[in-house]
Amino acid sequence: MVAPLEPDDPRTLGGFRIGGRLGEGGQGVVYLGHAPEGAPVAVKVIKTGLDPAVRARLTRELDVLRGVAPFCTARVITAVLDGREPYVVSEFVDGPSLQQRVAASGPLRGGELERLAVGTATALAAIHAAGIVHRDFKPGNVLLGPDGPRVVDFGIARQGESETITAGLVGTPAYLAPEQIAGHPATPASDVFAWGATIVFAASGRAAFGAGNVAAVLHRIMTTSPDLTPVPPPLRALVERCLAKDSAARPAARDLLLELVGTAPMPAPMPAPAPPYDPSDWAQTVPGGGRRRSPARVLAGAGAAVAALGITAALLVPRLVATPGGASPTPLATASAESTDAAEADPTPAGGATGAASGDTDGADPTTAAERAGIPHAFAGEWRGHIAPTAGLLTSEYDIEIALRRGGKSGEWRQPANSCKGTLRLTAASPSALIFRLEDVPGCVPGDVVLTRKGDALAYRHTDDLGLIAYEGTLTRDS
Repeated sequence: MVAPLEPDDPRTLGGFRIGGRLGEGGQGVVYLGHAPEGAPVAVKVIKTGLDPAVRARLTRELDVLRGVAPFCTARVITAVLDGREPYVVSEFVDGPSLQQRVAASGPLRGGELERLAVGTATALAAIHAAGIVHRDFKPGNVLLGPDGPRVVDFGIARQGESETITAGLVGTPAYLAPEQIAGHPATPASDVFAWGATIVFAASGRAAFGAGNVAAVLHRIMTTSPDLTPVPPPLRALVERCLAKDSAARPAARDLLLELVGTAPMPAPMPAPAPPYDPSDWAQTVPGGGRRRSPARVLAGAGAAVAALGITAALLVPRLVATPGGASPTPLATASAESTDAAEADPTPAGGATGAASGDTDGADPTTAAERAGIPHAFAGEWRGHIAPTAGLLTSEYDIEIALRRGGKSGEWRQPANSCKGTLRLTAASPSALIFRLEDVPGCVPGDVVLTRKGDALAYRHTDDLGLIAYEGTLTRDS
C-alpha cells in the first residue's frame, strides 16, 4: 500500500522520482520511486546523520550485499551516502509484507506456510554465507513478492560482530534473541531465533512471546517458551530448536534449510539445552527464603550493547535503597513483630536471625518477622503515582495504583494502562521501607518492589528478576 507524500518529503533524489510512501521505521522512510526509464524502485532515506566512520561501514556492507543472491533479497541498485539526505535504492518488491498479509487475511496454512519457511531460510543461508548478520529479521521485513518471499531492510544489518549505524537498541524487541537482550552482540544464531519467532507469527497470527509493554515481552523471551501448537509438525520441532534460549543449541541457517527440504538426516533427540549461563552464577537468595536467578551474570561484559538497551549498573542492586538525605544505600532490614511502627525498631535480617539461619536448628521458625508483623500503619492506604524507567528508551512510563492494608501480608498492584493487576507479597520490612514480591501479573513483569517512606509520600522502585528493567517514581496517598 502506497501512502501519499507528506509536505517535507523529497520529490526527487538523484534522478529517481519519488511517488509515495511505502513505510517508515526507526532508521528512515522508504518511498516508492521510479528510475529514469520508469522502473519502480524502493528508496530508503536514512533519518540519522552519518559520521565518516558509520558511512564507511555502511558502504562496505552495501558492497557485500550486492553479492547476496537476488532471488531471496531485494537487490541493491545504488546508494548515495555523502549528501544531506543519505539514501539507498533497491529493487521494488511488488507485494505485502508478511505482517500486512497476516493482519489482512489471517495465519498461513499448508503449502503457503511451508513455502514461506523454505524461502526465508534460503534467504538467511545466503545472507550468512556472505558474512552478514541481519539483526532485524521480522515479519515486517519479509515481503511476499509474486516470485516468493524476499528478505529486505539491511539498513541495520552488520558485517562483523557489534557495529551499529545508529545509537540505541538495534532490532525489534519481540524478535530479539535472549543473548541480545542480555547485552551480547548479534550473531547468525540470533537471526535463526528471529526466524523461528517469525514462523510462529505466520502460523498463529500472534507474536511468539505475546504483546504488551516492551519490558514484559523481553522478560517472556528470557524466561518462557512460546505456545507452538499452531505450528504444524514436523515444522514445529524445527522451530522449537530455533527458539532455544542457548544460541549454541540452534541450527545454523544452512542446516535449517537442508532439514526443511528433507536432504539432511533428522537429528537425534536432543536433551534439554543447558542454560546459556552457569546456574551457579545465577543463584541468589530472595528475602524471606527461596532462590532466584541473579542478573549479574546476564549483563556481564555487555559493554556498549548494554548502554544501547538503557541498562545501568543500578539494576544490579535491587535490594539496596537510598536512605534519606542522600546517604549511601544500605540493605533493608526486617523489623521485629513488636516494633514495626516504631522508629527505634531493632532491625533483623530479611530471613530472620533465628533458627537455622543463625545455626540453631532446634525449633527453627521459617516465618520471617515481616510476615509475622504485616504492613505498618504508615504504609497503609491507597497510593497512586507515575513511574518511569531509570535510564534509556527500553520501556515506557506508566501510572500505577497500590492498595495496602495495615497488618496485611500482601497488597494489590495495578497498572491501568496495560490492564495489569498483581499481588504484592510482603517479604521484608523496616519502619522506613518495605520489600514486596510482585507476582500474578499476566501481561506485565513480576519482580521486587521496594517502597521507602519519603515524608508523606513513598519512593517506589520495581526491578525484574533478570536485571533488565528498573522503574522508579513517587507515590502519594489517595485522599
